[in-house]
Amino acid sequence: MPDNDHDRVVLEDTQPEIDERLYVPYSAGWSVHIKRSGGTERCFSQHPGQDFFHLIIRGEIYLENGDERFCLTCAMRRGIICRERMFWKHDSTVPTIEPLDDTSDLPLQGDSGE
Repeated sequence: MPDNDHDRVVLEDTQPEIDERLYVPYSAGWSVHIKRSGGTERCFSQHPGQDFFHLIIRGEIYLENGDERFCLTCAMRRGIICRERMFWKHDSTVPTIEPLDDTSDLPLQGDSGE
């Protein structure tokens, strides 16, 4: 138990009600950046219902893997990042990030579909 107000404040700071940490369960190839320049950079994904790729603005934190850049919202939606601290206990397989448009029902080139 805290003995004084200072100890109580320190205890509250180390045990927040909401855990704001983010995790990259399959981190191979991913890096985290802060957009520092004013140049135009766009997220690799579109928000649902939008027909354009939104900007990553100066000061924004984003993830990058090769030429792909994702804002935190899209990275969360695509499963690249998560808030689940115990992610490593749930699944040991690396997920496949699906393309934005679903072309899974189209035959592969040279495939007759039979």
